[in-house]
Amino acid sequence: MKNYHFAYHVPFIPSFGKAHYPEIKCACGGILKYQRRRKATIWSVFDKVVYKRAIYAGCVCEQGCAPVDQRYGIEPGKVTSGLARLLALIGVNHALDEGRKSLKEFLLFEVSENTVRAETQKLGELQRQADADLVKATQSESSLQEREKSQPPAPDILYGSIDAAKVRVEPRDKKEKAVENREKWRDLKVGCWYEGEIVPKSQHSARQKDKAQREGVILRAKNQKYFCDIEKAGQFGKLFWATGCAVGADRARVLVFICDGAIWIWNLIVHYYQNAIQIVDWYHAADRLKRIADEAFANTDERRAWREKATEDL
Repeated sequence: MKNYHFAYHVPFIPSFGKAHYPEIKCACGGILKYQRRRKATIWSVFDKVVYKRAIYAGCVCEQGCAPVDQRYGIEPGKVTSGLARLLALIGVNHALDEGRKSLKEFLLFEVSENTVRAETQKLGELQRQADADLVKATQSESSLQEREKSQPPAPDILYGSIDAAKVRVEPRDKKEKAVENREKWRDLKVGCWYEGEIVPKSQHSARQKDKAQREGVILRAKNQKYFCDIEKAGQFGKLFWATGCAVGADRARVLVFICDGAIWIWNLIVHYYQNAIQIVDWYHAADRLKRIADEAFANTDERRAWREKATEDL
């Protein structure tokens, strides 16, 4: 049996048409003249791509252009939008070096850690700017009034959850790392808006089947919308309000928050959504019962019996 070798790493040099206009109009209103065809390189999901395109220059504004680059949104020497999205998603979900190695298994070529970092940071900056624009719009009375005129019907029942976790802040600059009292850990505050749907009996897990015997109906989250920031509670509250406006939290018939017992969380909820139903999540509520049982009963059997009964009632 013969061995066949398939080459996937093949230089690709397309030429975007040999015909060209001797002159084209410049963005400033002047005239650009054809100069020559020049090679350019981009990185795509198909590896490095080299292509030739027409270059125009000679305008009084001293700005040249390559019409093909403009037409397709290409930036020579950079990655394409398709690859940039993949790199950013990898960077968000994995450690940079680990993600880079995983990506190679799919793309069959290597991308540097710095490139993954750069595209992840670009995506983060785009999200940061989008959040800032949303916050700005929802702090404006005229914008909110306009929103009331154009918004679709609000959700009937909407849920929200907020939490925080410690994240390590590690600067890349050596001078910053050398600072003795610099802040090394900060609170990443995370929120989620979501709706509920009934889980069909055919899809019940073992835990859900047991729960269904007690409660009858099993719900699961759908249409989750996440938001997060490394900010103090007051500043995070502005994003909390803005994202809520975006999903109709302020106009929902029933708004339910399920969170842990942190005071800062409930202070934000009361400040922005006074009429919401407030529920401490199951894990933390059950944990409180354990603490109460440990304090209230010296006898082990009495402690266990009370806790089991209280947990079942809960």
